[in-house]
Amino acid sequence: MVINRMLEVCVDSLESAINAIHGGADELEVCSSLNEGGLTPSAGLVRKIKCLINNISLKRPIYKTCSECCSCLGLLQKPKVNVMIRCRIGSDFCYTDIEMDTMLEDIEVFKGIGVDRFVFGALTNTQQIDEENCFKMLNLVIPTPVTFHRAIDVCQDYLNSINTIIKLGFNRVLTSGQKQSADEKDAVKLIESLVELYGEQIEVMPGAGINNDNAIMFINLGCKIIHSSCKKIRYLNKVENNLSMGTGDSEHVYVSDENIVRLIKKLINR
Repeated sequence: MVINRMLEVCVDSLESAINAIHGGADELEVCSSLNEGGLTPSAGLVRKIKCLINNISLKRPIYKTCSECCSCLGLLQKPKVNVMIRCRIGSDFCYTDIEMDTMLEDIEVFKGIGVDRFVFGALTNTQQIDEENCFKMLNLVIPTPVTFHRAIDVCQDYLNSINTIIKLGFNRVLTSGQKQSADEKDAVKLIESLVELYGEQIEVMPGAGINNDNAIMFINLGCKIIHSSCKKIRYLNKVENNLSMGTGDSEHVYVSDENIVRLIKKLINR
């Protein structure tokens, strides 16, 4: 039996979403501000992506820039749309009641749009799973599935935290193996252990630093889905004065590359 290994591409723009769809991504994790680790996207972006995907079933180009012989006309299935729920930057993932109210309201908006999955994580001030706030979120989204995101990678007790999120009802975990990049030696060992111990109870999705050079390694570990931005750099117009409009790099943005998406898909399913 042929098993289809899946690729989730994280995108924070319509351009990246279009490229990921053309490349054959199985799922899109839609965010804003990927340079900050990914925040809640705008409702307009998510709604527009859903419209693009609906065009696939109509067998017509998904966007006005597509040609009449575009690769999107040959797509056989619609990629799923997964939405990040994270209202602010910061690696603590410890949210106030006001922040939780904001995110719960965002969830209501995205439920109305009809997304396929939510991506969320909340911790206590001692880096344990915030069971109370996670339960609030999970209860609100029923029956939509939820991924626990890389907040797991800053937890003090990693394996016990995995047990907790399984019991709460998360059915997928995104992890870099508690390292900056999932392909670091110790991270690979931890992810391998996670698949062996919990692979039947929760979907283990490695992410951070995954590209066409190392993607197949995680499939060989037993992972059924991997997470990547499949990115390239797009340089922005240079501003002559030194005024900064944000905390990130103002000279370039990252955009998902159709060819990288297609290559990784081919590699993990060969």
